[in-house]
This record gives sequence, structure tokens and C-alpha cells, in this order.
Amino acid sequence: REQKSQCQLFLQGSVSRAVCPSKRWCHTMCLSDAETAILIGGEAMEQAISTDSIWKLELGENHDFWFPMGSTGSVPAPSCSRGLSATYDPENKAIYVYGGLKEDRRHNDIYVLDTLTWKWKLVTAKGTVPALAYHSATIYRKELFVFGGVQPSRCPLGRTCSNTLYIFNPEFGLWYQPIVEGDRPLPRFGHSATLLSNKLIIFGGRKTAAYFNDLHILDLGFMEYTAAKYEDLPPLPRGFHAAVPVGDNRVLISGGCSALGALQDAHLFNLDTCSWSAVCCPTLCSKPRAGHSMIVLGGAPTGCEHEQDQTGSACCIVLVFGGSDCFGTFYDDIFKCAVKLPGAVGGRTESGDFEP
Repeated sequence: REQKSQCQLFLQGSVSRAVCPSKRWCHTMCLSDAETAILIGGEAMEQAISTDSIWKLELGENHDFWFPMGSTGSVPAPSCSRGLSATYDPENKAIYVYGGLKEDRRHNDIYVLDTLTWKWKLVTAKGTVPALAYHSATIYRKELFVFGGVQPSRCPLGRTCSNTLYIFNPEFGLWYQPIVEGDRPLPRFGHSATLLSNKLIIFGGRKTAAYFNDLHILDLGFMEYTAAKYEDLPPLPRGFHAAVPVGDNRVLISGGCSALGALQDAHLFNLDTCSWSAVCCPTLCSKPRAGHSMIVLGGAPTGCEHEQDQTGSACCIVLVFGGSDCFGTFYDDIFKCAVKLPGAVGGRTESGDFEP
């Protein structure tokens, strides 16, 4: 039975209900500026690709509006797929769209969307071009760092996981593999990779039927992996969760798939103390959700800790779209919520959580 559309927005304002993206998960979403977000790809029932693939969300003071995006210029937009990545480079004012899966075939195309002209460019890349889906992609110093994901295989199942780090240099259109030392993570897909200053925080993911809750820190200065040793219990093993940076030293994760189904929790990892804190946020954790997108609003590039609630507690404002309960229900709801940060002044309980 078809579910009712739920284009809703909490915290402030509302979303135009005239048009809105279809229900989906395993899409990608990123900000191109403080007032514009881009949504690309995804899938829904029976692994059907979302045909309304590309949308622009205009964020206003009182109302937010969705706009479907078509192709402009001579180069068509990327084909509909799932498990792809879209990563914004603020210096080049461009979004790099890479990889993904369509009709069980992995893509190695890389498209560039110029956010000044809104025109697409298909890159003719050099080097060993990987074909990946459900990977992570992060911009650092004008290069695209791609880790993990599902890759083609000659085995009967047709897929294997990767734990290779690839770097794409847009200036030269070149893919290459850097030399990386240290304790490399196991192969995985559906993980998160979050940039904190010059460190890439790789958490969770899946390999075959096993989910992970380990965390590795890749120092991009020394190009060395370190396996984190937690001071306390980590979150449950999961993949297809959402993760965003909060300031220069913390990562907020939300939901994800586990061996028991979709999760409806949130946790904060502190890089300085190598510790986890549970986050109490009823709106963010209102339902089991995986394969969703979550982005930080407020203008700060690495989180908006300068925002404060009425008690003076630091918080960040996030926007969440879509996802699934991992049992055949897909979402098209969108909401904003203010997340109080454990460790901030005020509102903290003895357990480290915040009271609603």
C-alpha cells in the first residue's frame, strides 16, 4: 500500500508540497552553499532506481522549496543510480559525483557540476579508474579521497569489498593510489568517512553479513591509519548510517542498518578523548532510519557549535532527508532539528545524555 507523502519540516518554516522527491534511500546529498542543497540518486521498493534523480533544495528563512533539476548545457546529467557520492569543493565551487550502481553494474564515471553555471561536465579521467558503489568520498585540499565500497569481482556473487584509498586530482583529471602506512581498516561498504581538520574518521560499514563498529583515523598529513581504542563502549555495529562533522574534533552519527534492522539512535565521537557519548534528540531519533542523508546547517563549514539554545547549551542544526527502516518502508520526509551536544555547558545528565 502506498504511503502518504510526508514533505515536512520541523524547527522552522515548511517545505513546498507542490513537488518533492520520491521516497528513497542510498542517495547522496550535500550543500553547495548555506542556502542550497543538492540531492542525487537513490532507490526504493524492490531496488528500483529513483527516476526523479536530481533535486535542488532552496533553504529559506520561513519556507524551503524543492526544484527538480534537469540537464543544462551539452553534457547530460549523470544517469539514475544508487550508492553514489556527491561531494562539494568550496574552493572550486563544484560538486563531484562519482560511482554508484545501476542494474547491478558499477560505474566509474565522475561528473562535475559547476554550481555557478549549473552545468555538468563528464571527466575523461586518467590512471587506474576504480568502479565503486557505497563508498565514501571526501574533499581535502582540492582532491577527492575515495575509500572502500563495493567493487566488481569475478567471484560467483559478483561483488567484493574494497579497503583501498583512491585519490582523484581534478586539476590533472588523474586517479592514483597513495602509499598509506599503519593499521588499515578491513574491506567494507556503507561506512562513513568524516573529515576533521586533516584527519579522516572512518566508522562502521558492512562486509557480507557482518556489520562493524570499529573506527580508524587516517592522518592525511602523514598518510597513516590508526585504529581507535575506545575509552568506553562504542555504538552498535552498523552500516548505511549518516555522519557529519561537529566542530574540528567531533563526529555525529545517526541511525543505520544493523543485524537487527534499522536503528533510531544518535552518538557523538570525540577525537580528542577518543570516546563516545549517546545523544538524546527525539526528533532525530523519531523512527528507525538508515540510508538517509544528514547535513549540518548554519554556515559553519565543519558544524555550527556557535548556535545556542535558550539554556545556553551548544548545539548544531541538522537537516535530514529520506531513508528506510530496512524492512521495505521508505521515507521522503525532511526535517531540521537542533541537536544538543554532550559535553557542552548545561543540560547534561549524569549518563552524559541530554534530557529532552
